[in-house]
Amino acid sequence: MARQECEKRTAARAAGLVVTFALLCAAASGAQAVAPAAMKAQEALSRARATLTRGDARSAMEILRKLRADFPGTDVEREALGLSVQAALATGDAYKARYFYQTLSASAPSSRPAFASSILLADYYYRQRDWLLSLSLYTDAVEGFRDGISGSPAQLDQALLRAAELSLYHNADLAGARAFLQQITPAAIAGGDALLYRQLRVRLLWKALPSSVFGLADSNVSSLRIDDDDLWVGTWNGGVARYSVSSGQSDAFPLPAFSRSLEVADRRVWVGTSEGLSWYGKVTGRWGSEQDFAAPDARNVQVVRLTSAGLFAGTLGDGLFRLEDAGWTAVADGSLPGRFITSLAEDPSRKALLIGTMNLGLVILDLSTGSITALDELVPDFTSNNITTILRASDGKVWIGTYGDGIWSWDPTAGKLRHYSQETGEISNDWILSSAETDRALYFGSFGGGVSVLGKKTGAWRHFGIADGLASLDVAAIAWRAPYVFFGTLGAGVSQYDEEADGTLP
Repeated sequence: MARQECEKRTAARAAGLVVTFALLCAAASGAQAVAPAAMKAQEALSRARATLTRGDARSAMEILRKLRADFPGTDVEREALGLSVQAALATGDAYKARYFYQTLSASAPSSRPAFASSILLADYYYRQRDWLLSLSLYTDAVEGFRDGISGSPAQLDQALLRAAELSLYHNADLAGARAFLQQITPAAIAGGDALLYRQLRVRLLWKALPSSVFGLADSNVSSLRIDDDDLWVGTWNGGVARYSVSSGQSDAFPLPAFSRSLEVADRRVWVGTSEGLSWYGKVTGRWGSEQDFAAPDARNVQVVRLTSAGLFAGTLGDGLFRLEDAGWTAVADGSLPGRFITSLAEDPSRKALLIGTMNLGLVILDLSTGSITALDELVPDFTSNNITTILRASDGKVWIGTYGDGIWSWDPTAGKLRHYSQETGEISNDWILSSAETDRALYFGSFGGGVSVLGKKTGAWRHFGIADGLASLDVAAIAWRAPYVFFGTLGAGVSQYDEEADGTLP
């Protein structure tokens, strides 16, 4: 019995080995059958590509037709559909090319063939001036690139550029055009597209506000000031205006005529003029003037500024004045700050008033003690005398613009001083007229060189000129109300720049 049982088990084991061997052979045979089929498909795709390259699109279409029929729902079919789009366009059958693309997009929208086909078709319909269809296809291409589908950065930038162009000019979609423009890498745009890119930037990021918008006869802007939604605009000879940024409506005030500086307080808007000091009552809507500055001995008020210590007015020829309970009082400490005051800025951390002069450089008034010190006494390396603008930045640094000697950066805490000039290459012009700070950058307007911009994040400089959207290279005033920066020019009104929509700002 034991011997018989052993023989049965041996026979069963042998039979199992035979079956297992047979199954293994069958599997190997199947794998060998699949491999040649896949290889043949790849060979057919290569042959179709080569045939297309030779210019025989019709023969390529026949090869691809068979591949689509033999390999439905596979990567081979998707590759064949993508090549079919190319072949159909080569034969001039745009309708069939769109059919292949739609079939491909329906089955595999996030695939490399679909991405490449969207660009091919978009370019085709762009040349055919079918603007809306090409915009839809360029948008598909952009989305494909975002999904991580293979494609070169140059392809993405061109698709973005075309999408921005079509959104603006043919779809009237300003917001969409800006969104596409923000994503473009400017350095990647070359040739004729570079001109289109610059034109789009001007159209999408800049807006001209000529004197007619404000209802004034003078296009020479002397000063700008923000009061919530209102932009106050002062002109050299034509009065002032209150312009609503949100509505675009303006109220013109031809008098006072010769404004030089604007300042906004809780109840009044102060206007320093070459013939005195005026004010506008925000509650009453009435105008008044300060008799201490009026004719027959009118004072030329170059700058008026509100500080935590009260209101100050700087004149050309009569020095610095401070408004007190008893009226306007001259502010002086020996020979400082002199008679010719050009700019004022408060340094709250040091409880000081920074005073720019025409002939004595920058001087510092201690608001607690009343003592006045010249900057060159503290920092002997500071050598400029004619100060045109002072910007006390949010990080505590003081930026000093000069007329002919560029810009100085002074760090009072560290005692460091740095000079920027046209010669050293950071700024476009040494004749600085104006300055302003935003959340993203520092801006410096010049006489003849446009605007130099220092990005806060990177510390890199860039320049704005006529080609960038400025209406004039002479920028006498700058103001910021997010998202816009306003540049008051000499001769061309105000240029409005959308800072937040600019993806290239350093």
